[in-house]
Amino acid sequence: MANFSPTFLDEVLARSDLVELIQRHVELKRSGSNLMGLCPFHHEKSPSFSVSPDRQLYYCFGCGKGGGAFQFLMEHDGYSFPEAVEYLADKAGLELPRDTHASHTDDLRQQEDFRLLERAASAMAAALNTPAGANALLYLQKRLLPPAIVREYGLGYAPQGYGFMDKVFGTDAATHAKLERVGLLFKGDRGYGDRFRDRLMFPIRDRRGRVAGFGGRVLGDGEPKYLNSPETPYFHKSELLYGFFEHRDTIRKRRQLVVVEGYMDVLAMAAHGLKIGLAPLGTATSEGQIGEILRLCDTPVFCFDGDRAGRQAAWRALERMLPLLKSEFSPKFLYLPEGEDPDSLLNKEGAEAFSRRLEQDALPVLESWIYGLKLLAGQGAEGRAVMAKKADAMLAAMADPYLVQVWRQEAERVSGLALQSRGRPARVEAPKPVQRAAVVLNAVEERFMAGLLQEPARLERLSSAAMNFFIDKPTIHAIYSRAFSMRVDAEAKDTDIARQLIRAFPDDQQMISRWITQAAVHDIEYRSLLLDMETNDIRRRMRGGIGLGESVLLQKRLRELQQQQQELKEQLGTTGA
Repeated sequence: MANFSPTFLDEVLARSDLVELIQRHVELKRSGSNLMGLCPFHHEKSPSFSVSPDRQLYYCFGCGKGGGAFQFLMEHDGYSFPEAVEYLADKAGLELPRDTHASHTDDLRQQEDFRLLERAASAMAAALNTPAGANALLYLQKRLLPPAIVREYGLGYAPQGYGFMDKVFGTDAATHAKLERVGLLFKGDRGYGDRFRDRLMFPIRDRRGRVAGFGGRVLGDGEPKYLNSPETPYFHKSELLYGFFEHRDTIRKRRQLVVVEGYMDVLAMAAHGLKIGLAPLGTATSEGQIGEILRLCDTPVFCFDGDRAGRQAAWRALERMLPLLKSEFSPKFLYLPEGEDPDSLLNKEGAEAFSRRLEQDALPVLESWIYGLKLLAGQGAEGRAVMAKKADAMLAAMADPYLVQVWRQEAERVSGLALQSRGRPARVEAPKPVQRAAVVLNAVEERFMAGLLQEPARLERLSSAAMNFFIDKPTIHAIYSRAFSMRVDAEAKDTDIARQLIRAFPDDQQMISRWITQAAVHDIEYRSLLLDMETNDIRRRMRGGIGLGESVLLQKRLRELQQQQQELKEQLGTTGA
C-alpha cells in the first residue's frame, strides 16, 4: 500500500501536464479557458469531455468521470495508484521516496519480470531475421504481411530445440526460476526447457503496453497450432485482447471495433489500414473480454470465419454477451462466406470491400440471436418448441428489462409460442456496503460552486450570511466550508484550492472536477448567483418556523435582494451583455 506524502504528490502533479497525458488519446480543442474533446470513457458524438489546463483537472459532463492526472492513468490506462505516481514521477525526473511502498520487493520483482518479457520479445524479433527464422519470415511473406507491420507489432521467432532462453538470459538457477515465473520456461524431469520452440511469436501487451505474454504459431504440423503463455501474475487469457493497446485510441476516434478470431486477422486488418481489430487469445471470447469491448465501443462487429466453428464461436460470444447487454449497446455479427476469414477476404477484395461487408452485411444482435435459435431448433412443431425453450433460458440471463421485452416479443413472433421468461431471476446476494446518497444540486447551486472554485478570491468576499449556504446539504456544506477555510488560511493567494479539496474529499473529486471544468462563471453571472443563493437561503429559513421579528427582517432583506437583481438585469440590458 502506497504511503506518499502530500508534499511529494503535489510536486509530482506540479511537474506533470494532464493535457499532454490526455492528448495522447483524445483530440482536444480550445473552448474558452478549457479544452474540449470526445470522452475516452464512453461513446459520444459531440464533445462533453472538458479539461482545465490551469487547474489540471478533467470532467465529462456526459458520463461523470473526472479527476486529475493520477485518476486519468488509473481509470483509462489501468494503473494502480502507486504505479500512476511512479510513472509521473519518473516522467518528471523525480526520485521515488524509498519508504513509500510496504511491498517494495514485490514492486521491484514486477519491474524485473516485465523487463524479462520485453527482452525476450526483442530477442525473438531479432531471431526472425536470422537464417533460423527463414521459414517464419517466409510464412509471413506468403500471408502478405508487410515488413512494417511485422516490426510495428514486434513479431518474432522462437528457434527450434532448447537453449534459446539460456543464450539470451544465462543459465543460473535464479534466472531459470524467474523465466518460469513469467512463462518463458517450463520445469520438466530433466530441468528447465523453453516453452516456445520453432514458432512464429506474437507479443501480447497489457493495457499499459507492457509485454505480458506471448502467443506462438507452430510452423510445421505440430500441435497445438497456437500455444499461449501459461497463466502468470501478468498474463490472463480470459482478460487480455490481442491488439487492445495498439488499437484502443484508433477505435475510440473512429468509433469502430471488429472482433476477429485470430492474431493474423488483426494484423491483416492493420496492414490494410483498419487498425480497429481485436482478438481473444485463442479461446472463446469471455464475458470479461466482452465487457472490455463494449466499454471501448458501443457498436462492435463480431466477425467470425464462415465455417461451422466460426458460427459456434459467434454463438458462444452472443451467449456470454447477454448479461452485459443494455439498450444503448448495438453490437452486430458478421458471418463471412464459407472457407473465408478476414485475412483471406482482405487480400482478395481489399479494405473498401471488407468495410462494406462490415457496414451492410453485419446482423444486429437480435437478428443474429433469432438466426442462431433457428439453426439450433430445426424444423416443425418440435423445432419451434425447442426454439422457445432455448429462448426462455437465454432471456433469463439478460439484465435489461426493456431489452428482455423486445427480445421476448420477437422470439414469440418467430416461434409462435408464448415464452415464460421475464428476465434474469432475482438472486440472493450478500449485503452491499451502504453507499452515500448522491448529492443533487439545483442549477443556481451548481453554478455558484463552479464560480467559487474557478475564482477562489470570491471566497474571501462572502458575507456572514453566506456561511449558512448548503446547510441542508451536509456533503456540499463540508466542501464549501473547507474551501473557505483553505482560502483564508492560505499563505499564498495562488494556492490551488481545488487540488487541496480533492485530497481532502477524495470521494467527491468528480464533482469538484465538474465545477472547475464548467464554462467560466463571469463576474456578472456570479453576482446574480450570489443574490439567488441568499434569496433561496432566506426562503428556506422562513419555511422553518421563525419568530415575527425575524420574519419581518428577512422579508425586508428579500425585497432588497429583489431590487438588486432588478438593477443587475437593467445593467445587463444597458451594457448589452
